[in-house]
Amino acid sequence: MIIAVLVFALALAAFIDFRDLFPNNLKHLVASVQFVPSAFSFATAFRVSALACLVVLMLTLAFGRVYCSVICPLGILQDAIARISAKIRRVPPYRLPFRKARNALRYAILAAAIGALALGWGGLALAWLDPYSNFGRIVSTFFRPSAAAINNIAASITSALGYSAAVPHVDVGLATVGALLPPLVIFMLITLMASLRGRLWCNTICPLGTLLGLVSRYSFWRIDIDKDACQKCADCLHACKAQCIDLRTSEIDFSRCVACYDCISVCGQGGVKYRRRGLVAKRPSESSKINTLDDARILANIPANSRRRGFIAVAATGALSVVLARDASASDEGRRANDSGIERLEQLDNPDVVAPPGGFSTARLLAQCTACQLCVSACPSHVIEPAVLQYGSLTGLLKPRLDFDKGFCNINCTVCADVCPDGALTPLTPEAKQTTRIGLACIAHSRCIIVKDGTACGACAECCPTAALQMKEIPNYPEPVPVVDTRYCIGCGACQYACPTQPKAIVVSGLATHEKAELFVQEQVKPATTDDFAF
Repeated sequence: MIIAVLVFALALAAFIDFRDLFPNNLKHLVASVQFVPSAFSFATAFRVSALACLVVLMLTLAFGRVYCSVICPLGILQDAIARISAKIRRVPPYRLPFRKARNALRYAILAAAIGALALGWGGLALAWLDPYSNFGRIVSTFFRPSAAAINNIAASITSALGYSAAVPHVDVGLATVGALLPPLVIFMLITLMASLRGRLWCNTICPLGTLLGLVSRYSFWRIDIDKDACQKCADCLHACKAQCIDLRTSEIDFSRCVACYDCISVCGQGGVKYRRRGLVAKRPSESSKINTLDDARILANIPANSRRRGFIAVAATGALSVVLARDASASDEGRRANDSGIERLEQLDNPDVVAPPGGFSTARLLAQCTACQLCVSACPSHVIEPAVLQYGSLTGLLKPRLDFDKGFCNINCTVCADVCPDGALTPLTPEAKQTTRIGLACIAHSRCIIVKDGTACGACAECCPTAALQMKEIPNYPEPVPVVDTRYCIGCGACQYACPTQPKAIVVSGLATHEKAELFVQEQVKPATTDDFAF
């Protein structure tokens, strides 16, 4: 319980951190211990944090689904929802009778997720089904703005009392309607299922829960009902959040048991024990009735079990390999958004979406990102927001994109890639970030206030950190106007953010494949020597 509360608090703080006080390396660590992000990272870029998926599998094989009970923040959130709902309704939190597993639905969703991975749709499937990503979107979309709003109420109160510096005011970032509705639907569904049926989401919808349930069938240590000591008082039944204890047959469905061990703590007769699988007491012939083919294989120790486990492992690994192959081929299909940096109204009105730095290509980002939105919460410039249909398909729904009307990408900032847990954004050094081109600026001089209103400006050139924008004299224009040198432009968006016109006279259009820009080198003036004359 203590570990679960600690993990949940850390995960919650990582997404709610509207003051950027939570260390980025700790945010990455908290996210990296989650199974799906770790598995993606393990398949794409082998790092120490990527070993977490293997650790979770070993823990499951040893002790059952402890991940679902202790490490998964969405599972812990469901427990909190169930208890809060029980208090509101003034009923015990888990007075749930045994229900048979909906195995057909569970395995169909798992097969669909593995199939989506194999077809290159893993980023879409897991974005909707990965428990950690769903938790991240729920917290980023609802909890973070609520916490910021509470902070601002406190700031107003302290300011009225004469202590304006005690609680600083913060901007409340609200998601667009398109980005808000999907997390809202999922949150409402999870809340309803947790309130009425405990861990029903984990044991019916979540493909990771189904996968770990298959592994936990063969766990070495497990919960067992001692038929001699059990008094059929049903205390364990009322404590079970997974509805997996069948007192009529004194059996426990280990594929659905989330290893919370609440049944052991509430049993006053010692009827529920925790012991090694080889020490589980044999049932009398009547109570050991074999109901399924899987149970028969367990008792007979037929090698088909190992073959099935091997098939699942190979299928998952192969699916991730296919994703990588598709990403590698897609990384060669980039195009420039602008060739000359001069007027192209169509490109300004319909710019290509800009993917965050470290993604390397739009195709790679969409295939690998699970849309947990940790980068959205962690971005200090608040320029990253969840996409709706900007990427042109449902694959890009809720994936990160850069909105330069709200901010710009700091040339030395690498936070989004540093915190990314699934490897969709690869960490960049500050030097590499300074030359990573994620887009190109397009200018419509007819919209520029220098040309349109005769007003002196140059804000875009002043804000450009790479000197790609410079004020130059162009025929037919009475005053110098901004011109883009595409050799140095990295698409950071500082120019678009600074442009005062509406609609914008300069817009950054994203690149399908990120490129390397040149560094602007200022010509050095030769220093004077003793042989030079001053006149």
